[in-house]
Amino acid sequence: MEPSDIILGLLIILLVGWTVMLAVQQQGLFLGLQALEAKQVAQGIQMSPEKCSAVSGKSLAKATEITEKEYFTTVGFDADRNQVYFCFYE
Repeated sequence: MEPSDIILGLLIILLVGWTVMLAVQQQGLFLGLQALEAKQVAQGIQMSPEKCSAVSGKSLAKATEITEKEYFTTVGFDADRNQVYFCFYE
């Protein structure tokens, strides 16, 4: 067996391992989003309330108008109500 064959085999193993790790990470992200949606329904987490601060060059998206697209997102916490809220900006 040539040394180049060993190096090529190791590179293939590393590439396959990296691809598997990416797939596992993506699945974890998907599960995290599902957990966030479930938590929002269960705890009534607010999305884009009026208390969101202004961001230069961005406008606050209303919660009823949020669709599947990229948003600039921030997170806030209301200590009086012990509640988390998310601010989505377009």
